[in-house]
Amino acid sequence: MIDRDAQAEANDAAIMHYDRNLCLHEMLRVQARAAPQATALVYGDTRINYCDLDRISDALALHLIRIGVHKADIVGLFLPRSVDAIICTLAILKAGGAYLPLDPALPIEHLDFVIGECAPKVIFVDTDDGDKLSRIPSMNGKVIEANAIITEMAGKPRMAAPAIAVNGGDLAYIMYTSGSTGRPKGTMICHRSIARVVLDQTYIDFRRDDVVLHTATISFDASTLEIWGALLNGCTLAIMPDTDFSISRLCDFMQATDVSISFLTTGLFNLFADHARASLPRLRHILFGGDVGSAVHARRFLEHHPGCKLTNAYGPTETTVFATAFQVLPSFSGGELPIGKAIAHTGIAILDEELRILPAGIEGQLAISGDGLAIGYFKRPELTDQKFVTIDTKDGRTRFYLTGDVACLKPDGTVTFKGRRDRQVKINGKRIELDEIEAALRRDPRLADGIVLCHIQGENLKRIVAYLCPKESHIGAGADLVQGVIATLRETLPTYMIPSAAVIVDALPLTAAGKVDRSKLPPPPIEAQVRPSDPRSRTEELLTGLWQEALGLASIDLDRNFFDLGGTSLQLMEIHAGLEDALGRPIDVVALLRHTTIRELALYLDGRAPGPTRIAAAAQRAALQKKAISHIRRSSL
Repeated sequence: MIDRDAQAEANDAAIMHYDRNLCLHEMLRVQARAAPQATALVYGDTRINYCDLDRISDALALHLIRIGVHKADIVGLFLPRSVDAIICTLAILKAGGAYLPLDPALPIEHLDFVIGECAPKVIFVDTDDGDKLSRIPSMNGKVIEANAIITEMAGKPRMAAPAIAVNGGDLAYIMYTSGSTGRPKGTMICHRSIARVVLDQTYIDFRRDDVVLHTATISFDASTLEIWGALLNGCTLAIMPDTDFSISRLCDFMQATDVSISFLTTGLFNLFADHARASLPRLRHILFGGDVGSAVHARRFLEHHPGCKLTNAYGPTETTVFATAFQVLPSFSGGELPIGKAIAHTGIAILDEELRILPAGIEGQLAISGDGLAIGYFKRPELTDQKFVTIDTKDGRTRFYLTGDVACLKPDGTVTFKGRRDRQVKINGKRIELDEIEAALRRDPRLADGIVLCHIQGENLKRIVAYLCPKESHIGAGADLVQGVIATLRETLPTYMIPSAAVIVDALPLTAAGKVDRSKLPPPPIEAQVRPSDPRSRTEELLTGLWQEALGLASIDLDRNFFDLGGTSLQLMEIHAGLEDALGRPIDVVALLRHTTIRELALYLDGRAPGPTRIAAAAQRAALQKKAISHIRRSSL
């Protein structure tokens, strides 16, 4: 539980207002001076107040300056969610630098590209991930073990704050997303864009006694809302550990830390609405986004949590977390949730093919303006000019970001999402350019060509399917070819971009103009690839139903590996939540990673799985915990 006595002194402190000229760490320092003993960070048994957070990050910033970090230098964060990550982030900004979030769960080739392009001068690393960083060819910067240096800095007395002049327009971070050209692209975000999304806002009101949940990886821009929403408003940031993530553990953590504000990806929110039954009296506002919102799940959530505010939010990385928001009321009766109205410090317009502004009621491309716009793409001036354009409006020349989303503006200013103009999709909150996956396929020497499609099954269950056209020397390879190609993709692409099914075709169908006719590609023959088998026990029958619902499959081989069937971390959480509901008892989520077939898991749940020795069991659990961390880091949380 949060110490309310220590937090109380923050209530009389001055409210921080949006000032586009101020930098983030200056605004945090205001909070530290106003309420130095208020709790800033909570992580397990660790509590850090605003005074210590400011003091330790000052000391670390001075250390960075001493070892050669200058203004505008890039510093990497190869760290999981943690207190260390927050302190390092602040220190980088105070030294005048910009932080580069690096997810340790990403493939080495992906990390090698990002590190090679950005050339970070320093990279902060977690103890457990140092070995992986040493295997990245482009790694030339200085590596610092975060916990050791922070422990050292924490023991130092307060020093003079770094005197590096930084303003609201300076670069704060670079965040990489999927790229349509076949390589990731880095979006450059400045200080004011971050401040603008959490200060003097219309869609959310942060209060000084709020506890903000932090579940996003620092390489996912939802973390921007969580971290800076809390710290710039004098709230407490409750950091959920990376391990053993499940709906029941999420609810337990929210209850134990008195979470009052939370953002969840749409897929995770749907699970939360279906399975969260814990009493959460302090929870007053949940925001969700990253995919098309489900009105059914929104209404279900409000039935169980009638006093909680619920917001469907929308925004590309290039516009800094959110651009529009829609409050879902219990009285909402529509079938499709709008993405809402423009939030403060933000403008929206619907454009035609000639980039002319369309009137309300006409569908077109959604364009976004305002202080949330990114500086542009790192080392990609041509792409920046293509996606960030200046248009004549009634207010003069205005810079817009072209989202590629088709939308319609209602007369009252509410925006309804209609789909995409290009081949970008969102799955579990992650933006995926299908062209990037295709580019990786075409580099495979076994393939003459390869393309991918996003198939939708049921209610917004999206699956990436690859169509493989083998070279003559590999015709007839069948399952061996599919397994080899998928294994190669895993070496280069994040897990959330790996196709969940693959179809071998003799040739790709073409239109009269010679382009691939995707409409004539066969649907993935999922059922034909499955060898149905009958459950032998009630537990196997229960698991089969849960797997079929989560994976969208009509039949399942009970001896088939969950992840070989295209299962994701979010679907694993769905099965885990359904299992706990059905059995009425807690289940260790790591057990689902240990027993990855229905047969094996049923034996474990029925107490019939062979048991290892105590020493072997401890070693196995440690290995599985690490595997669980990897899987969950790669999810959309």
